[in-house]
Amino acid sequence: MRSWKRTATPSLFLLFLLSVSVIAQGDFRLDASSISGWQWPASSNGITYIPVCWENPGGSQQETGWVRSKILSTWGSVANVNFYGWGTCQADSRGIRILIADTRSNSGIGRFMDGVRNGMELNFTFRNFSPSCQAAERRPSCITSVALHEFGHALGLMHEQDRADSTCKTESRKTGGLLLTEYDPNSVMNYCNPRWNNDGVLSALDVVGIQRLYGKRAAVPVPAAVSGSVTIKDTLNVAAGQRWEYIVMTLGTNDSRRDFRVDTSKPTASATYSFTTSGRYCFKLWSNTLYADGKYYDGYGEGCWTLEAGRSYAVEIRFRKGTRDRYFDIVLE
Repeated sequence: MRSWKRTATPSLFLLFLLSVSVIAQGDFRLDASSISGWQWPASSNGITYIPVCWENPGGSQQETGWVRSKILSTWGSVANVNFYGWGTCQADSRGIRILIADTRSNSGIGRFMDGVRNGMELNFTFRNFSPSCQAAERRPSCITSVALHEFGHALGLMHEQDRADSTCKTESRKTGGLLLTEYDPNSVMNYCNPRWNNDGVLSALDVVGIQRLYGKRAAVPVPAAVSGSVTIKDTLNVAAGQRWEYIVMTLGTNDSRRDFRVDTSKPTASATYSFTTSGRYCFKLWSNTLYADGKYYDGYGEGCWTLEAGRSYAVEIRFRKGTRDRYFDIVLE
């Protein structure tokens, strides 16, 4: 969309930067200047955080979602910029404040729009401007490609066709600015691009230019496997007459084995199993226990759990349903 702004100059082209502190009324363009302060600052970790909010999002959840996804998957995925928030604007909201309006979409310039009410306007209905975008099959792409262009302005980028070295013969008003790359006829910020807003796709030089301003998006590291654990504890039941006990346990598809031995000198023992993926894990237990009457009792138990990676579990070995034939049913609980 042509980006005319009544509260701040709209004349930006990609790979040029506008630095103006003038706020003016009227529908006109200002030339680029060398006044500082246009760029959103980076935090101590090198990332530039820019809050975004909607002045009047009611009833437009689908459209605002389209815009958010588009910006995060384009500017937000290639540059070291984190657009966050995306909720309803409050009276003191900072950052980019977007008004949904049936007008010619427009935006303020870089950090000069920080906290400015209606600092950006986006059209979702196209009843009064670009009516061809009303068609159901066109409306999503119109909304998102226009937003892509306007967020370029919000990052401080100028209209590419306005560069002093532009080859564009129409819709061009040569101005100064900071050159970041060679002239880009395919820029999303170039009115002379035969593909309107470059069909909503950043050009190769769009990516180079924005990365020179805000840095390249840091690669998201592949997370290490998140381990979980199951700790099994066995306690000798001295009060019931147990004198020592030996237990063998297996867990998981590889039948990982742990042995427990407890007696009156060491009445407790424990072992821990680790796992890296959520899922169903099955166990088996065998026991042999000596009692004060000199008799040995055997036991067996089995079962399955559904375990979640990253969580830790703790269970204890219990005996139940003891019989006079020296057999116990073992459970974990």
